[in-house]
Amino acid sequence: MASIALPLASVLSSSLCGPGTRRIHRISSFRDVPRGKSSLLFPSSPCVPPSPSLAAPSDRVRRGGGRVNAAYVSAPASDANVGAAAVSSFQNRESPPAAAVVSSGVILALMARHTLRITVSLLALIGCTSCTLSMPILSGKLFEILVGRRSEPLWELLLQIAVVYLLEPIFTVVFVVNMTTMWENVMASLRALVFRRMLIQKVEFFDRHKVGELTGLLTSDLGSLKDVVGENVSRDRGLRALSEVVGTICILFSLSSQLAPVLGALMLSISVIVAIFKRSTIPVFKSHGISQARISDCATETFSAIRTVRSFAGEKQQMSLFGSLVLAYQNSGMKLGILKSANESLTRVVVYISLLAVYFLGGSKVKAGELSVGTMASFIGYTFTLTFAVQGGVNTLGDIRGASAAVERINSILSDTDIDDSLAYGLRKEFTLRENDDRLELFKDDPSDLDQAPSSHFTSILKSASDGYNLAWSGDICLEDVYFSYPMRDDVDVLNGLTLTLKCGHVTALVGPSGAGKSTIVQLLARFYEPTRGRITVAGEDVRIFDKRDWARVVSIVNQEPVLFSVSVGENIAYGLPDENVSKDDIVKAAKAANAHEFIISLPQGYETLVGERGSLLSGGQRQRIAIARAILKNAPILILDEATSALDTVSERLVQEALEHLMKGRTTLVIAHRLSTVQNAHQIALCAEGKIAELGTHLELLERKGVYASLVGTQRLAFE
Repeated sequence: MASIALPLASVLSSSLCGPGTRRIHRISSFRDVPRGKSSLLFPSSPCVPPSPSLAAPSDRVRRGGGRVNAAYVSAPASDANVGAAAVSSFQNRESPPAAAVVSSGVILALMARHTLRITVSLLALIGCTSCTLSMPILSGKLFEILVGRRSEPLWELLLQIAVVYLLEPIFTVVFVVNMTTMWENVMASLRALVFRRMLIQKVEFFDRHKVGELTGLLTSDLGSLKDVVGENVSRDRGLRALSEVVGTICILFSLSSQLAPVLGALMLSISVIVAIFKRSTIPVFKSHGISQARISDCATETFSAIRTVRSFAGEKQQMSLFGSLVLAYQNSGMKLGILKSANESLTRVVVYISLLAVYFLGGSKVKAGELSVGTMASFIGYTFTLTFAVQGGVNTLGDIRGASAAVERINSILSDTDIDDSLAYGLRKEFTLRENDDRLELFKDDPSDLDQAPSSHFTSILKSASDGYNLAWSGDICLEDVYFSYPMRDDVDVLNGLTLTLKCGHVTALVGPSGAGKSTIVQLLARFYEPTRGRITVAGEDVRIFDKRDWARVVSIVNQEPVLFSVSVGENIAYGLPDENVSKDDIVKAAKAANAHEFIISLPQGYETLVGERGSLLSGGQRQRIAIARAILKNAPILILDEATSALDTVSERLVQEALEHLMKGRTTLVIAHRLSTVQNAHQIALCAEGKIAELGTHLELLERKGVYASLVGTQRLAFE
């Protein structure tokens, strides 16, 4: 990438507010809120930011109440094109190979944070293993006392055995508690790390992968990794099995250098069997995990679209699809079970043969007087200890293979995709600026450095949140010769040199046929995607000089089908400012401005009423008004209405339209609609066709031209449908 001379970046500083910030997690009570109407006043001047009582625009610049006093120094205004070119060059660079999300290095780095617990666990492991390995020796001495071969008092030996029996469970508890606590902390950090990595992917990542597949990574796949320790801290598993195997072999060679090689052959045979099992089960483990993810994805998709399934009587179809996935999962599970049973059976055969050899050789030496009866008894006891430990080790290796397949699946999905550098940078910057939040501590430290810091050119030209926010209140939004193709369909040109100016504080209506590129324009303005060619500017500045976290605060979108979370009504409205502590009064004011307060207080628990998944317990008009209240609370200077009233009945449309008119005052607004009543009062109307703006003007101007728009108005078919 060619170097570009730019001013050096200065340190970004900000003044954060103190404990006066407010946040809503669960609204305590709204029952005493008066039913009187209230509205939020917006100034009539089109390019002056409104100042409702909720908060001034300046208060929205930095969530948490702080304002940016200094920002990264960028090129002066005359060098805007140079800065945009640098951003474009950085964002379109060839990305280096992504690091593995979950690797041994990452896990070791996370474990290193718990050095004390690991040390205590290892000391406890030595203690409980020593107790376990001393038991066969004590049993051999007891046997010799009972047959009269040893003169030691019986009570002294029983006292020693009692001490060992007492200490072993104590050491075990200390080992298990510390290991489990350490590993749970590591897994919590890993889950946060994977979740963060998903969130900072480019939008095409979510186009490529289904929801069930991604949730499976966080649940079943990371669950397999968790089980490596969680299911292997008991006796004869995991580290205890390893320590018992090593300790037993050392003791056996000290007891009898002639019998010990027999058990050495046992270990070698089992190692060969395990190696064969390891190689043969890799594809089966992967297939089993993929089948499990597909089952989860099918169930998620079916339940989320249950009304569609019911309306088409598609239950049998979904059952058939789910059944085929269950059968595939069953087949892979049976193959895995057969391989595990074959491995266990072969292991047992080797163990039994080794025991017979020990009995034969050891018995012969006892008869010949070369080996004491107690030593032979201890040797047999150690043989069983070794057998159980080896079998437990084999099972642990099976869990490790399953976890390795799960980790490989996680890395294969997340390591082959591009991180959205602008979003990752903005998120990291906020983590360094904000006040402490215990719930976010897991996400702050990233030992794998997954979302690596952008280059110095990139950070030096980024402007602060206040710049973008203020520019959006005072300047036009321009799409300049924009070309775009979706990454998943890069052979299809959606926009072909589209040029459009959204004038500050004015309403622009966008109409056109399906597939003309209207929704694509919305996604580009929201920066879900970046143009393939051309650029989008605000007050002459390329929007790519603002990180995406900051830009998200500049744009509000109200869709035809707004998405609500399965929390309370109040919490859904408060999501307009997810990083702030929103007061109850601000939520109520926003709801009143959106014509939503009356129906909200009529709900069983008022603002505390749960809305169900995706707002299923509310009507379409009610969901729409909550979405508008959320947008009012956000107070963004750019507003996009994407078919916001097309699916509503007459009464709901009237209430929503009144709320929208209130919301649009003073904002740069883009309206996508098919109804003539919605678009005819816009300051300008743009007709989009074949990825370009075919006609542009006011309603009367376009009628006078007697073009495509005029013909559509004449037939009342603005939708071209």
